[in-house]
Amino acid sequence: MKKLLLSVIVAGISAIQANAQSKTWDFSDAVKFPAGAISATTTIDGLTLIPGGSNLTISTTNLATFGDGYTPTQRLQFGGNSYSGSNNPAVGSTSMPTRRYVQFAVSNNATIKFWARGGGSGRSVLISDDTGKVLSSTTFNGSTVTDIAIGSYTYTGTPTNLIISTGSGDNSVYKIEYTDNSTLAVGSARLLKARIFASGNRIYISDLESKNSQVSVYSAGGNLVKSLRAATDTNFEIAAKGVYIVNVSSEKGSLSEKVMIR
Repeated sequence: MKKLLLSVIVAGISAIQANAQSKTWDFSDAVKFPAGAISATTTIDGLTLIPGGSNLTISTTNLATFGDGYTPTQRLQFGGNSYSGSNNPAVGSTSMPTRRYVQFAVSNNATIKFWARGGGSGRSVLISDDTGKVLSSTTFNGSTVTDIAIGSYTYTGTPTNLIISTGSGDNSVYKIEYTDNSTLAVGSARLLKARIFASGNRIYISDLESKNSQVSVYSAGGNLVKSLRAATDTNFEIAAKGVYIVNVSSEKGSLSEKVMIR
């Protein structure tokens, strides 16, 4: 009976993990994103908010109505530039944000869409990869019409963490959508060669076939609890006991394993 119950649980977790890639983070969801300052790095439903010593804020003021009919009731206010000084890095340049940004894991084919508002002329919202390379920049001119934008970017490459940050000025994002564009059916992707196992409160990944792999660890509820890049054998601690799904993916394929942290 216990084995049957465990099989049902594992099947449920696998289904959640397979669908966990596509996400919508609507900052109007006051349950997930209660109004107020965010002063410490916080992960909510797979989205990591990083203040970096300067507060991010969930605000209920200065709202907007977008051309698609979306009418938010809250916004994520960056509160200032994400970079040193008032840097506004150009597309193609590399500059890691140091404060006031968000990040999330993506697959090798994804569409990112966000609803944003600028705080003045020449201000921008940027999408970067986890090296800080700027992939997309949406710039506002400060007028009452074009300071509101629905930005979109299609990512193709190896699995990574994408970063959304603010260039010059104090800009706001109201909603972020991430859509996994992978066209392979579940189970048809090539299996990556690697060993994934747990011992005590640590997860181990060894015999890694690819030296450029994305590791994502999901809880039984489907939430992303840890994300990292791996170029060689690695191990790391998971504090909370329970069942987790570990996904390792690269250009060579992907592999998911269930592990138990005791």
